[in-house]
Amino acid sequence: MAPIRFAILTVSDTCASGEKIDESGPGLREFINNAENTFQGEISSTAIVQDVEVSIMKYLIQWSDQNIADVILTTGGTGFSERDVTPEATKRVIHKETPGLSLNMLMSSLKITPMAILSRAISGIRYKTLIINLPGSHKAAIECLTAIAPVIPHAVDLILDNKAKVKDTHNILQHNIGTCLHHVSYTENPMSFENVTTRLRESSFPMISVAEALRIIRFESSTKDIKVEIVNLKEAYGRILSEEGICSNCDLPPFRASMKDGYAVLTSDGKGKRTVLCGVKAGTAPTLVSLKSGTCVRVNTGAPIPDEATAVVQVEDTKLVSKSSDGIEEEEIEIMIEPKKGQDIRPIGCDIKKGSSVLNPFTRIGPVEVGLLAACGYKHVAVTLLPRIGILSTGDELQQPGEPLKPGQVYDSNRISLISLLKENGFDSLDFGIVTDNTMDMINKINIALGKVDVLVTTGSVSMGDRDLLKPILETIFKATIHFGRVNMKPGKPTTFATCTILGKKKFILCLPGNPVSALVTAHLFLLPLVNELHFNDSEPIIMQAKLMSSYNLDPRPEYARAILRWNDKETLPMAYSTGNQISSKLLNCNDANALLMLPERTADKQVLNEGDVVPARLISLKSPLKRIWIN
Repeated sequence: MAPIRFAILTVSDTCASGEKIDESGPGLREFINNAENTFQGEISSTAIVQDVEVSIMKYLIQWSDQNIADVILTTGGTGFSERDVTPEATKRVIHKETPGLSLNMLMSSLKITPMAILSRAISGIRYKTLIINLPGSHKAAIECLTAIAPVIPHAVDLILDNKAKVKDTHNILQHNIGTCLHHVSYTENPMSFENVTTRLRESSFPMISVAEALRIIRFESSTKDIKVEIVNLKEAYGRILSEEGICSNCDLPPFRASMKDGYAVLTSDGKGKRTVLCGVKAGTAPTLVSLKSGTCVRVNTGAPIPDEATAVVQVEDTKLVSKSSDGIEEEEIEIMIEPKKGQDIRPIGCDIKKGSSVLNPFTRIGPVEVGLLAACGYKHVAVTLLPRIGILSTGDELQQPGEPLKPGQVYDSNRISLISLLKENGFDSLDFGIVTDNTMDMINKINIALGKVDVLVTTGSVSMGDRDLLKPILETIFKATIHFGRVNMKPGKPTTFATCTILGKKKFILCLPGNPVSALVTAHLFLLPLVNELHFNDSEPIIMQAKLMSSYNLDPRPEYARAILRWNDKETLPMAYSTGNQISSKLLNCNDANALLMLPERTADKQVLNEGDVVPARLISLKSPLKRIWIN
């Protein structure tokens, strides 16, 4: 599916003269290029002009008539100032107005500020190009574009007379059997998901154990194709070798090499004085000198030795007898020990033989493996392809960090936390942003994401609230198989795992709870095993026994409590310090945690764990906590 081509025209006297830096144009460019948008877009052209009607018209006509852009966005010149003439210029070039777009932007802006009513922005069509006026401020321009972004792809399809895509979209909106965008079928009105009176009062999904959930994830992700890419050795760290493994391209060492700084000698000469013929440094070609009885060659560690040499005597076992007249070179030395045949000589290929296997298939490449590959002559290496992972947050209450916080809103911390966790473990991911609890928005966003990634990770919208829409959307619209929808654990009970097939490719969908701590805990328990399995990395988590330094009231569900493990010389086991209140929304208590205590479920016989009790602990970080521990 070809991306929508956008051209951006900034209308501003001060920006055109250089008195002010254009922020709106680059902001719109970033919005369009960002994967979180509800369309696939690219920038075809940009420009900055003064608030002059003819200058604005020039670009609108050129970009439209020469088919440079599918959509032209103007920013600036829509107010009441005498110089604000962008709407007038736009009216003079368009053939049809599109008042619905302008009205939707106005209504959306009025929810933010009553001053939006002063905007005179219009939109319309010239030939095959949609032209949209946006406000001049960076913030307002992004807000207005966000309001109409979901309909832009359909608008472009209508203008370009793309009948197939138009029909697909109409099928969704008119509730007919059809396809959702380019790859999803459904047979039910999507809006019915939002009918709160029909929601289930109890989950229809059985509660399964963490072990069973992991078994299902591994089983479903084990049936995958092996895809390989060639990477430079500098980029191979953390990757998994392909199924072919590695054989050495050369002998190591490729020549007879000295293991010591000393002298290459003939063992048959025994102890005694030797004439020093020359010196050979590491990194030089083997010397052409031939050893004879009573002579030796000075060598450095790693240097090649003469073919006749049968031993190397380290410099500590010799003494200087005479030197050259200038005092720089050794002329004669005395060997103080009886040299043995082969002493301190590395034979050709003694470490690695040419053609021998050095790394097995599907080996994880760490520092040692990188060194081996380099030593064996490899500049590039075949590795398994990393799974493409997307991160999507859901919720009406979520807001981008850094913006002024609105009433009833919270900042979204889940995406950046999960993106960072994946990066820490060697995986890059695409950020699909935030989607509201709206059926069509969610369908569109998931549809775009599944077209780009192998694994889609969502947070939120999987519990029993009336706005928790993910499970019915996945099952009904995307025909996904939900393998589990509840896990017997705390936190993270509503964790959901599903798969579906898109254009013949299996997609994996892991839906994590929206509470920040729940999302991080379940990401450690389920997301990392999933992506590692897809990456052919069979490494297992490190689980050890730890001694509790405080008591715990057990929960009816097995609990994964954040803790700080510390080691000392007096205890055989690490000591586990609680990070405080374990409520699932309290992200602060994840700070410095390097382990999850695996606490058992409460029973009639066991309701409390006391200080000094020993429990399993799963390491989630190899960092050693050095900060002072504050016990809450």
